[in-house]
Amino acid sequence: MCFSATASLGSAAVLLVGGALCTAHAIKKNKTYLLLAITPFFFALQQAIEGGVWIGYNEKIMPLVTLSSILFLFFAYFFWITWVPIVAFSLETTKWKKIFFIILIITGIIFGLYLWLPVLLGTGPRHLIKTNMCGHSLCYIVSGGGLLSVTIREIIYSILGFLFLLSSNNLFRKFWALVMLLGVITYLTQRETWVSTWCFFAAISTLWIYFLLIKEHKTRLKA
Repeated sequence: MCFSATASLGSAAVLLVGGALCTAHAIKKNKTYLLLAITPFFFALQQAIEGGVWIGYNEKIMPLVTLSSILFLFFAYFFWITWVPIVAFSLETTKWKKIFFIILIITGIIFGLYLWLPVLLGTGPRHLIKTNMCGHSLCYIVSGGGLLSVTIREIIYSILGFLFLLSSNNLFRKFWALVMLLGVITYLTQRETWVSTWCFFAAISTLWIYFLLIKEHKTRLKA
């Protein structure tokens, strides 16, 4: 997370518990939501990885900082814009929207690789220059070069995120609307550390999935 190794690793532990509760509920009550239910596990892994960034930075172990930063940005730049439309697709019942989410999955893969591969390779557009402290938070400083400017990349990333809200599934929309709201707030208030801060709050918001699943199950029983 954006505050300390303890906070990152602690949130990872909480998310593991939350993911276990969500997954157990989905398996027992409604397997349709299984992909959404396991999402907290991936956030737990990302938060644990950022804990590695903190440890490496505090102990001045630069290889650990670099490796952990690359893995953290894999989730931020590639995984989430690919995984979320996959989850939306798994929950979709409208035919044209299922096709639409397939297109978004493919778009996420292509755009995500464009963002992350330079980070992995350490060269080219969007390559990681260094990981540093900005105030009391981590910030990942990347190159501004390439075919698309930083602003255009951020616009495309944001548009993809908002398009996921076209899902016909009410539970998914509620969850993702919260994630996007937190994204807007952190962008406006924590611009330099936006990637790290938004990922943390998005991770914590996945705990809401459990309560949404419980509510959905009760509503289904009453219907």
